[in-house]
Amino acid sequence: MITDKSEIDIKAENNISPAPYRSKYEYFDANIEGNIDDLEYIYSLPKSGFSSHDYLLRNGEKYSERIVSEYVEVLLKGNVRGIFHNVGSIPLRLDDLVIIECEQGIDIGRVCDFGPKQDMKSDYCHRNNLDICKLLRVPDFEELKFFNKKLKDESEVVVRSKELAAKYGFEMKVTEASWQHDRQRLTIYFTAPQRIDFREMVKDLARMFKARIELRQISSREETKRLGNFVGPCGRELCCTTFMCNFEHVTLDHARVQQLSNNISKLSGNCGRLKCCIKFEYETYQAATEKYPPIGSTVVYEGNSLKIIKIDIFNGKASTYNEESSTYHTFTSHELSNMIKIGKLIIADDKDSSDKFDKFDEELKSLLE
Repeated sequence: MITDKSEIDIKAENNISPAPYRSKYEYFDANIEGNIDDLEYIYSLPKSGFSSHDYLLRNGEKYSERIVSEYVEVLLKGNVRGIFHNVGSIPLRLDDLVIIECEQGIDIGRVCDFGPKQDMKSDYCHRNNLDICKLLRVPDFEELKFFNKKLKDESEVVVRSKELAAKYGFEMKVTEASWQHDRQRLTIYFTAPQRIDFREMVKDLARMFKARIELRQISSREETKRLGNFVGPCGRELCCTTFMCNFEHVTLDHARVQQLSNNISKLSGNCGRLKCCIKFEYETYQAATEKYPPIGSTVVYEGNSLKIIKIDIFNGKASTYNEESSTYHTFTSHELSNMIKIGKLIIADDKDSSDKFDKFDEELKSLLE
């Protein structure tokens, strides 16, 4: 047992965790960033997520190695991700701060992934004629101070913008601000339930910050992504803050095909819209349900008319209901196919098949974009 405080300090310096105080990687990370005391806003930049794991259990040495990778994925402020070309073949490790090219000139971010996966992503970008910007270098102390000042000023812009929005009585929520590298342009991101005439507010902002002002309205999904640090109902970090770069349109039809409960608390995400993950398995469900008649179809069985009310693609069965006797009966997909051939199954038309969709609460329709 370590009893002397000096022994604990020696262990920390040697990158050995004096359990149960901290994990090995936490000491490693502290030694790297602990030398810089006045960069609190730089510390606020999002990390890859690996740093939250216990590296004693997850092979910490492997993740602490510096690796040369041609293409690197970098995580920027607002949980924005991008693939960058490591033109200088700089050896990097996860969560290293790097200077990259972007539409605003240059910016700073953290390395969140590299290796074969990023080579595949770069190939995708080349095939689709998407530009891949350059990873320039690892920042020195002066550059870190410059970007720390930039991030600090951006947080102050958000505060001043909120004050102006309240002054003019605008129903808008200012989420984030971003200075261009040369301080000639200032972009302010906000959400609002409707269009706003903010011309007077832009004039005030231009006089206040002596720059060209761009107020950019974003969706509630984008707002949640930029704010980050949320955990979904699955117990993991939100998809939009971990791997999603673009948002696809999600509709109630995606939920209908998967026969999800029309419960607003189960279908809505942190952004107040339909969960992005509803679309992840949509094509699989759609292909599986094509083997069955639509819900609402009528089956003639032993002289009774049964209505299909549920399809279980996992067990390969469909449940039917007899309204006269209030009884249920199940059929396999093979049995239903035979009934179609002999004319004992009446396929529901489009109107009938949409009955379940029509039963969705009006509340759920408010989750649509």
